[in-house]
Amino acid sequence: MAIELTLSNGGGQLEFVKGLPTEYNGPVLRGAIAVFAKTNVGQISIQELTGEGYSIRLGVAKFFQNIVATGSINLQGMYSYFMLKNGMRKEFKTIGKIHLRQDQYSCFFTEATPCKAKFEKNTEYRTLDIFYSPQLVEELIPYFPELKQILIESTSSVLPGKKCWMLPSMSEITVQILNCPYDEATCRFYFDLKVRELLYQMMENTFKRKATDHNFTPWEISRIHEAKKILASYISKKPPSFRFLSRQVALNSLKLKTGFRQHFNMGMFEWLAEQKMQHARDLVLTTNKPIKAIGLSVGYSRSTNFITAFRKRFGKTPRSLRG
Repeated sequence: MAIELTLSNGGGQLEFVKGLPTEYNGPVLRGAIAVFAKTNVGQISIQELTGEGYSIRLGVAKFFQNIVATGSINLQGMYSYFMLKNGMRKEFKTIGKIHLRQDQYSCFFTEATPCKAKFEKNTEYRTLDIFYSPQLVEELIPYFPELKQILIESTSSVLPGKKCWMLPSMSEITVQILNCPYDEATCRFYFDLKVRELLYQMMENTFKRKATDHNFTPWEISRIHEAKKILASYISKKPPSFRFLSRQVALNSLKLKTGFRQHFNMGMFEWLAEQKMQHARDLVLTTNKPIKAIGLSVGYSRSTNFITAFRKRFGKTPRSLRG
């Protein structure tokens, strides 16, 4: 894994060593090569797994002052960046500036290009980046003919022309990649399937937009995202009424309902239920909290109801998932 990053503000070029920091407590990409670098301004760890025609890279970074890291993309191909924790500003010479918020992704095709990323002080960042070779992308041309022109004629192209919010199905695939249940020999086949599944969903989100989609003003879009932010604060509480939420964001109920489904591919309370289950799953996998306490933390007063909902969503009970 060849990585060259130079930090601004006197950070200099990072010197990476193999492995993960002893205090590392983030996700682990099974079968990946891991490296990390520490400086007086912070640290960054990178795990990378290379498959046939693709690579998966998990990055975790935190710095103690505002930093700009410069590097480069060295291979032509399709790139996707999934922002798993906090938001980040990136800039590429070929495609320009991208500002990704948590739970957003960007997908683009580019030739080799210099790039840089901005890190704000005392903020932990987690990103999942996937590279797809042109040969692998060609596999989808029968389903998305528009890709042929991009591969032949374009040196750079952002798909679908802007950053996007991750669909729940995309979020689920990223979770599956970071929690691969198989041994190292089997996980390569598993990753082969998952990266293709994720690429297919990104292309479908790009080229098969619904003809019934409505246009919203920037202010209306900001109100829709504010509603999502408010809903996220109710993960451990009884959800607000639709009428209350509409008033809170000063948007009429029809536009709020229609806009939320269009931007996040599901209804508001369906989205909240999904967030509750994903939060519960994280607690099951990363803590020793009792199952009853986890159920209570996402609004289930009865353990049996929580276990039933959990099994319906993930196909396993919380206890069996914890192993």
